[in-house]
Amino acid sequence: MGFSEKMRDSLGAEGAKLEITVREGKAAVGEPIALQVAIVGGSKPAIVEALVVRVVESARHWVDRDGSEVSEQDAQARDDRSGLVAGWTRTTLGEVRVAVDVTVEPGARHDVDVELGLTVPAGCRSSSASCNHAVHVQADIKGQIDPTAQARLEVA
Repeated sequence: MGFSEKMRDSLGAEGAKLEITVREGKAAVGEPIALQVAIVGGSKPAIVEALVVRVVESARHWVDRDGSEVSEQDAQARDDRSGLVAGWTRTTLGEVRVAVDVTVEPGARHDVDVELGLTVPAGCRSSSASCNHAVHVQADIKGQIDPTAQARLEVA
């Protein structure tokens, strides 16, 4: 085993991977979010304790040359936006830990249907070009780098 292989092995980089699918394409305020998570085994058995699921909103904002923040509406109303720089503010709208307690063997696939206690909160903006929503999933795996995955969530 060469140096690179030993380094990856010591860091737990050859572990499981996640694949997620949001079952309902669009979610409305107050509706629960349902998704399917597939845990795909890596080169070693993975002892998956839990999945941490977060709903994140990313809202675009603009900053002018003076460093002042400009609202999306004001930025769109300008004829010349060459002096504006776009940035994104990410806000976690909710988080839940789902116990899994499963061992996934190398190359095996374990599907988990997640019916979250998370709902799209009141006051959440609708998805648009200036506001995106995503579901982030992170697996809590002993002795390995915790894999993550994300899927876009459309909020109506």
